Amino acid sequence: MRYPLRALALACALTITPACASMQLGQTRFEDPVSAAQTLDQRAYAVLHAYAAVVEEATDIVADPATPLSVKRALGRAERAATPAVETLQIAVTAYLRARAEFEAASGANQTTIERSATALAIAARHLNTAVAAAQAPISELEGLVRARRG
Repeated sequence: MRYPLRALALACALTITPACASMQLGQTRFEDPVSAAQTLDQRAYAVLHAYAAVVEEATDIVADPATPLSVKRALGRAERAATPAVETLQIAVTAYLRARAEFEAASGANQTTIERSATALAIAARHLNTAVAAAQAPISELEGLVRARRG
């Protein structure tokens, strides 16, 4: 597989959060999937999906021989800035989902176990929220370059 990170992000976004993008075809109303997300993990998957979609568009632009070299370089720099933030976000999502599953599994356990898992979940949620916020800016920059090129 040529882009396993992108494929994983897209697969997760499509399977886990089908309801986070609010669309209405009758009167053509589209909302930003990140703002339409109702939970923290939906918001994270919406950001990951946005990254995957923008990177695919950027790949098409870079592959076009008519694209100026300066545009290709700018897209490359923006992608190199966004990728580490997205990778950190994926790690944070995994940790959050694991902590949430452990918290849900601990619901029948003793009070100490519940408190410990609740604390771990709160920490994971805080890290995930930070990772989502950190990933949005470089992804937006990459998206802006892609939109400027596509017109």
